[in-house]
Amino acid sequence: MKKKIEMLIKWLKDKFARKFLYSFKSTILSFYIPIIIFFIFITGMTSYLLAASQIEENAYHNIKTIVFQTGNYLDNRFADALQQLNAVSNEPDLLTVMNKEPEDISPEDYLKVQSHVNGIRSVNGTLIDSIYINFHNGKFVFFRGDDSSSMLKFIYKQYRKRYTDNPYDIYWQNSRSEDIQRGENPSRVISMFKLFGRENAKINGIILFNLRYDFFERVFSKSLLSKSGYLILVNQEDAMTFKKIDEKYQMNNEVIKKLQETKEKEGRLEFKTHKGKTMVVIYDTLQTNQWKLAAVFTQEEILDRVKYIKYITLSLIVLLIIVAVFLTNVLAIYITKPISVLTDSMKRIQGENINFVTDTHPLNEMGVLNQGVKDLVERVKDLLEQINIDQETKRQLEFSVIQTQIHPHFLYNTLYSIKGLCDMGLNEDASAMITALANFFRISISCGKEIISVEEEFSHIRNYLFIQEMRYGDAFSYEINVKPEILSYSIVKLTLQPLVENAIYHGVKQKRGIGWIKVSGYERDGFLCFEVQDNGLGMNRERLQEVRSSLDNRDQGLEKLGLGVRSVYERLQLHYGKEAGLQIASELHEGTVIKVIIPMKQLEDRQNA
Repeated sequence: MKKKIEMLIKWLKDKFARKFLYSFKSTILSFYIPIIIFFIFITGMTSYLLAASQIEENAYHNIKTIVFQTGNYLDNRFADALQQLNAVSNEPDLLTVMNKEPEDISPEDYLKVQSHVNGIRSVNGTLIDSIYINFHNGKFVFFRGDDSSSMLKFIYKQYRKRYTDNPYDIYWQNSRSEDIQRGENPSRVISMFKLFGRENAKINGIILFNLRYDFFERVFSKSLLSKSGYLILVNQEDAMTFKKIDEKYQMNNEVIKKLQETKEKEGRLEFKTHKGKTMVVIYDTLQTNQWKLAAVFTQEEILDRVKYIKYITLSLIVLLIIVAVFLTNVLAIYITKPISVLTDSMKRIQGENINFVTDTHPLNEMGVLNQGVKDLVERVKDLLEQINIDQETKRQLEFSVIQTQIHPHFLYNTLYSIKGLCDMGLNEDASAMITALANFFRISISCGKEIISVEEEFSHIRNYLFIQEMRYGDAFSYEINVKPEILSYSIVKLTLQPLVENAIYHGVKQKRGIGWIKVSGYERDGFLCFEVQDNGLGMNRERLQEVRSSLDNRDQGLEKLGLGVRSVYERLQLHYGKEAGLQIASELHEGTVIKVIIPMKQLEDRQNA
């Protein structure tokens, strides 16, 4: 009987082992292979779409950068030429010639003018081709250039009738003008000139600079776009290119008219040529003369790399699927082999021998399973603790970065305002604004300290509001009211400045009329309180509820609150606990009040520490 039972047990174990192994291997082959194939396909297609989108975006960005850099270079050179034009027009020797009677002009006057003109051409010879001066209706004519055929046939009344809209009487024209008699290339010269005299003025004339064609040719040839791409310069009269363009890539008149009429400073548009080619135009505006600089290229060339990536991606997907199927079969055999060894060990159980004995090496999977689970749990605990430490450190670093960041737009706008004051001769106001800016950044940096006194924080606010008030004039007023007894307390740096900035840009600037901002500080019921109040646009009830709910929701808080308010709230929570934070009240068209609360006990503990 005992022998039969043992045989039955052995049969059951063998049957179970074979069924288990077969079931396990079948599960791997029938379930995991389709999942792996699906995962490879989805990953490959996602990678292709992302890469294609990124390549296209990068291509457009690179071309936009080329247009911007080329336009910036042209603006700088044009600005130099304008400066020289203004300089020569204000030369005392030339002014003397202008004021003389035509019959009193002597050869010495020509020599003096020639000396100034030669100096300009020697400095700007790579840009300025020739200089032409004509006063007193052609009775004083001076020309300096390599090609006398480029002299201007100048009739003052015709020019004055045509050019009247510039208060400085400085104008630009391309060589399409019928008034200019050119040599071999009548459509490839750009001129800038200044007119003198209006209506029946005694003095009338022109100073004209012809710019070199080869200068534009060099600049435009260095801006490599693509095989069929080119740069084009568009003004109100015409469009100029400095490269031989295949007819199938040329810009049509309709697109040129769009560029001439658009009010946008920069942008992108597409058009089809008469050959059916889809062309892309990326344009920018030159600051000196408001001409449009445009890059024109075929969309097909941009998408060539995308097609190449598509074919490579599809090939890799097929290859990976084949490799995955092969490796899955190998992996199934490899995984089931230790189980086979384990089942063979189970067969050794005989009769009353219920002790599980395995010949599996302790370093194999089944031999170290129990110890591995125990070690794994301990390691998971260590890792969780380390993750918490790392997350806390990361948050500290994020707050430090937010605290010490300097807004370049604020600095740039402030410096530009200071320049404006200096230009207007308001030196005292400019000096006060510089002092406020220096104090603002001194407190912002604070020698790397994270905690400063309430007095320093309010000094920082005063400097910031002073700067903004100087910038925006009478757009808003402000009031600061802080109790003297709380000035000695220490708080986290940059607690109030982001809130005041928010009140300006999202409050009073969004509402018509004169705005006001009030910043106050006081102690009440065991809390240190600060309020930033404005009479700006405010928020409706739904928006206010969204803002309040997003305070504790870090995932969407940045979108709803903005970086500054989120930074203040989280730093308060981090330094002073959950009792600290922000309270927000607002009514649409009435204004907003943001209240900062800090427990005095936490504040005192940190001061004592």
